[in-house]
Amino acid sequence: MKTAISLCAVLALTLGIALVPTLTSAAEFSFAGPPAFTVTYPDGSTPTDKDSPEQVWAIKTPAGVTIQAAVAPIPEGVDLKDVAEKAYKPGLEKSQGTEAKMSENKEITLSDGTKAYYSEMDWKHAPSGGTLISTMVVSVYKDGKWVYTTGHPWENYNEPMKIVKSLKFK
Repeated sequence: MKTAISLCAVLALTLGIALVPTLTSAAEFSFAGPPAFTVTYPDGSTPTDKDSPEQVWAIKTPAGVTIQAAVAPIPEGVDLKDVAEKAYKPGLEKSQGTEAKMSENKEITLSDGTKAYYSEMDWKHAPSGGTLISTMVVSVYKDGKWVYTTGHPWENYNEPMKIVKSLKFK
């Protein structure tokens, strides 16, 4: 009996690890700056139209998730910890004709050691019949600019989260 349970546990762990999305087959977007940075994303992603003047890059992943990177002026009087809620969220609500609710906002450290804020906000996408979207935003203030990456998944959150957190400054 213990052998069967152990075998099932090993099988479940093995399958779980095998099913976790990774960026092992990846490409890299590079922005010359200022500030100079990169974002890693999955091969097979396709370019999409940029939907704001600040956007410097936009793709749709093979899973259909839209990912963007933007460089904008730092909003006057807004601390980094508040920028997703006070500067990004209102624009999202206006452009989508919806209300968004902040569900996460925490300081993180990017792989290059840069301090950043990771934020999530949930909202309903009206054109698709009210699909719940969880927008992910990684924000950094660097060289007098607000650099941010965004992902807009409706399921399978691991891949877009890895992409937006792959922001790395040169």
